[in-house]
Amino acid sequence: MKTRLAARIGADAALAAYQRLVDLALSRYAALPDLRSELWVSGDRCLPEVRGWSADWGLPLFEQRGGDLGERMAAAMAHGCARDVATLIVGIDCPCIDGAYVRAAAQTLLTTDLVLAPAEDGGYGLIGLRRPMPELFRGVAWGSSSVLAETLVKAERLRLRYELLETVWDVDDAADWERFLESGYG
Repeated sequence: MKTRLAARIGADAALAAYQRLVDLALSRYAALPDLRSELWVSGDRCLPEVRGWSADWGLPLFEQRGGDLGERMAAAMAHGCARDVATLIVGIDCPCIDGAYVRAAAQTLLTTDLVLAPAEDGGYGLIGLRRPMPELFRGVAWGSSSVLAETLVKAERLRLRYELLETVWDVDDAADWERFLESGYG
């Protein structure tokens, strides 16, 4: 659930908002015929909504493992890259990331090591790698406005070729949720 959003609109409304964001995201890119999608969740995989998303979209369901967000993303990235395929992780709360955007990110990984979708708040809404790079996810101040900058410093230190895609925005708080409602995405 979106805790900053819940602080302003209440837990039930924030949960409904999150479910709406998940439904939108899955409808846009979970069933892309040329990409294999998976659903990674934090918490109870047996919740009816989670099982429903997995079943409705034919998505394999995995539990996020690790302490902080970086550890969880590094584990998911290692899982995907272990099959010798470039792997993308897409934030479920970025309504402007659609199927075309995901395809563009996947295409970018044909010629570069790392692709990122910068977010207006200083983070990123999508990350893609051709091979696992756990170092990229360590020691980052997750949830801060320096996430993208820290990641780029690490990428340069690791000598990764990278590309930044068009800037996106995500839904973190009540103002973002209002923007979503007014945007026509939902």
